[in-house]
Amino acid sequence: MNIPSRLLPAALLLACFSAQADCDYDDFPRMDGMLVSSLGDNVQWNHAAMNGRGFRVAATLEQVKAFYADEWQEAVDFTQFDGWDQILHINSRCMMMVQVKAQNERFSYGRMLLTNPPANGAGDQPLGLGMPVPPGAQVISDMRSDDDIREGRMVLLLGEDDLEATRAWYEAELVRQGWVAEGRSNQGNAFVLSYAKGRELMTVGLIRADGRTQILVNRMDR
Repeated sequence: MNIPSRLLPAALLLACFSAQADCDYDDFPRMDGMLVSSLGDNVQWNHAAMNGRGFRVAATLEQVKAFYADEWQEAVDFTQFDGWDQILHINSRCMMMVQVKAQNERFSYGRMLLTNPPANGAGDQPLGLGMPVPPGAQVISDMRSDDDIREGRMVLLLGEDDLEATRAWYEAELVRQGWVAEGRSNQGNAFVLSYAKGRELMTVGLIRADGRTQILVNRMDR
């Protein structure tokens, strides 16, 4: 997992919950020559199914990312999840995401995902349930991606504790839960922690910004 160059500000993410969303695929930017087809629902964001479209396009992975970076300007974020490069955009109406992989040197393929987030309090299951959430941390986003081959989950949180305290909490908590440490890297004001348990992998990315610790937890099957 790569730590994104900038995690989405909490205000931008939370704006969706109170908005009256009204997005459809006519609003989704498409590259010239992009071939789009229907896709079954196998992704959830905050317990809401994300409608999907598959696509194939004569463009490299970097060209696809550059196109959406230009289309969505400052309201865009890049992550990796479950083997996909992800391009995320949230506005006052809905959430749009592109998941993309390189097919070869000339073509890329992937899926376009769109959801209108549920209202506050929608659903009985708390966000982040079953994932390692530090005391006092706020769960901003909870994404699941399940298919016949692999199940994955990615949770974005905001914590009040500093970077070192949050890192120490995860290192102790994950060992307590039976996870085995596989690696740790320090990138200035960021940490990446990697763990394994049986057939599962977990990566925890930590960034300190704007006086809070931003936490990205990625759990998936091997």
